[in-house]
Amino acid sequence: MNLTSLLRQGLDQGVFPGASATVFHGERCVHEDACGVRWLDGPPVDVTTRFDLASLTKILATLPALLRLADLRELSIDDRVTRFWPAFGARGKADLTLRMLLTHASGLPAWKPLFLESVAPLTSVERSEVDRPPWTEATYSDLGFIALGSVVERVTGMRLDDFVREEVHVRLGLEDQMGFRPIGVESTADLNIAATGLWRPREPAAGQEGLVPAPPPNVELPAPRPGEVDDDNALAMGGVSGHAGLFGTARGVGLFGARVFEELEGARRLASVELWREACRRDARTPNSTRALGFDTPSAEGSSAGPSIAASRAVGHLGFTGTSLWIDLDRQLAIALLTNRVHPTRGNDAIKAFRPQFCEAALQEFVP
Repeated sequence: MNLTSLLRQGLDQGVFPGASATVFHGERCVHEDACGVRWLDGPPVDVTTRFDLASLTKILATLPALLRLADLRELSIDDRVTRFWPAFGARGKADLTLRMLLTHASGLPAWKPLFLESVAPLTSVERSEVDRPPWTEATYSDLGFIALGSVVERVTGMRLDDFVREEVHVRLGLEDQMGFRPIGVESTADLNIAATGLWRPREPAAGQEGLVPAPPPNVELPAPRPGEVDDDNALAMGGVSGHAGLFGTARGVGLFGARVFEELEGARRLASVELWREACRRDARTPNSTRALGFDTPSAEGSSAGPSIAASRAVGHLGFTGTSLWIDLDRQLAIALLTNRVHPTRGNDAIKAFRPQFCEAALQEFVP
């Protein structure tokens, strides 16, 4: 089945209300498609529709910002966080490094409802304790990337969104395809953005039961607010954070993958080949980790990248809202799949089975 048919099959089977996808083979876009609606009973999705990229923010904004700063010698990946943010070192965090945070090997908690606490989110991160010693276990942590976003701001003296736009997205030619806080640009009615969840705060995700209040039962659904970031912690930070907040098109996400190929070949729009190679190298120190610097790498079994890419040399990431980017470094194939699977609620997880099927189909269609 070709990708166009498969995407529409996903729509018909209720995997998502709307989706957009691109595939780049090398520097060339070989597939671009969209289907469905931006929200239930809403306008159609097209290839220019922006999606809430959720945790793709980590690799599309925060990681390249840090690589840029490392290339400029403004920091080193092995610097302690306290070099730039002394207060971060409280409660046993004094020796944590940027590398530990990037590889999710710092021991920081996976998640906290910062938006429910009585202090500012960054103050709450300062007061957080580690759950285990560094390098003992890879625990995916939003808190670590919230801290990394703050480090970028402290090093540059700029807002994270401003630095990412000027020193990452403009340099990569992505400034018209992605960015933070689109809700602040103009009326949401005029924005071509797919809506995500409806409740505030969002209903608890798996593992968050009891930490976040559930929506009231038997109450009329709120109206969709396209352009308002789905992640409650990111919203509490004004929609700009190192872990979430970026909105973008499938073409922009796929083009980022193509730019990674170019950077690894010496383009140096952002950083040296050596830094990019390091970013793509799996953490060998932490037992059983699949993490690289910011990027994830495919699991040997049950990977969301599909079995063929999982058997290759690849990096990528997922986003909670139903987004993903997988970059097959050996085959020079970048697959961007963006959906709003969390609309109207988070209970639909059919994307887990659809993603690897889509990636496998893309590989079979475009890499003989």
